[in-house]
Amino acid sequence: MCYKFCLITLSVLSCVLAVLSAAVDQSQLPSKSELVVEKQEDGQQPAVSVDVNAVPEQCHQPKETGRCFALFYRFAYNLDTQSCEEFIYGGCAGNSNNFDTKEQCEQVCQAKAAPTTSPSAAESATEQVTELTTEQ
Repeated sequence: MCYKFCLITLSVLSCVLAVLSAAVDQSQLPSKSELVVEKQEDGQQPAVSVDVNAVPEQCHQPKETGRCFALFYRFAYNLDTQSCEEFIYGGCAGNSNNFDTKEQCEQVCQAKAAPTTSPSAAESATEQVTELTTEQ
């Protein structure tokens, strides 16, 4: 009798905890991922950089399977690789970095954070030569 009561109580408590954790406003939590940019040896900035502030906050969250045990293939944005990656979602809880398709993930997380490239020395020289030839 006590054993059945304990199992029912634990089951109800785990459901309540799952609902409560899903109700937590994820935007109020600090971001767990940080972008580290290292300078090159010659002191120049990297050729490609992404404005992390342009990436929506939901895309800063880590991949989170959730507490349930279903097997849904979903996509989440990885700030380190700057790409949308597939993961398995359990069906409940988790966070908002969870998209049905790779296209949805890219539309939300990469559209505003398009990489900006700084021109190389060769490209700059080519642009200067082009400007000189068109001015004549």
